[in-house]
Amino acid sequence: MYIFEFIPSFLLVVLLILLVRRRVYAELPYFFSYISFAVCADIARFLTHANTSAYYGTYWFTAAGYDVLGVLVLNEILRTVLRPLIRVWKTRLIFIALLGIGIALSFARSQAAPVQFTRRLAFFIVVGEVAVRFVQVLIFAGLATLVPLLGLRWRQYPFGVAAGFGLYATVALLITTKLSDFGTRFIFLWGVTSLVAYSVAVLIWIWFFSVPQKTETPASTLSAPSPGELLKEYKDALRRMR
Repeated sequence: MYIFEFIPSFLLVVLLILLVRRRVYAELPYFFSYISFAVCADIARFLTHANTSAYYGTYWFTAAGYDVLGVLVLNEILRTVLRPLIRVWKTRLIFIALLGIGIALSFARSQAAPVQFTRRLAFFIVVGEVAVRFVQVLIFAGLATLVPLLGLRWRQYPFGVAAGFGLYATVALLITTKLSDFGTRFIFLWGVTSLVAYSVAVLIWIWFFSVPQKTETPASTLSAPSPGELLKEYKDALRRMR
């Protein structure tokens, strides 16, 4: 089991190399930062695992970093996808609304299935993490609905990022609920399921970024007709009126 815990870390390194090759840091800088941070976080946790106090501080510091970068990545995905469709300020309002829903759901869940922590900061970090998970699921569901409506291809970087997050967030929320229901006897299965789900999410990202992205935006699908096409339609309408 201990060896298998390094599988996600190895996959993250492969993904990071792939992101550098595709120059994703220019197109999706926050996602690139998120993966870079994930690799560094795994290294830091490994180096401090022998010291309980150091590991505890490292774990919660990196968990807070995941929350902050997760929010930035989700905003980046939403802004990238919706930029050709609506104005920037409307995109920000949509994201703020989704974030508010995620926080509300997270606090509601913490009241329904309270988890005890010795430090209050840890409680808020976990609530923030669950809130980010809810937003990830909401954004993935929204994009999954948007793609067929606009006739877009799934094989685009922002959709791939959302798909990976959406899958892992859904599994994480479900198994965390089960952990609250069954208690410590569910911990082993919870750990294995989390490990597999996260590995699959990273594999999804590797698959999406394994080929160069073909530029395709909703703007190209919903582009306005040219002046010549408008003139032709106007003449046709005049003939039908005669």
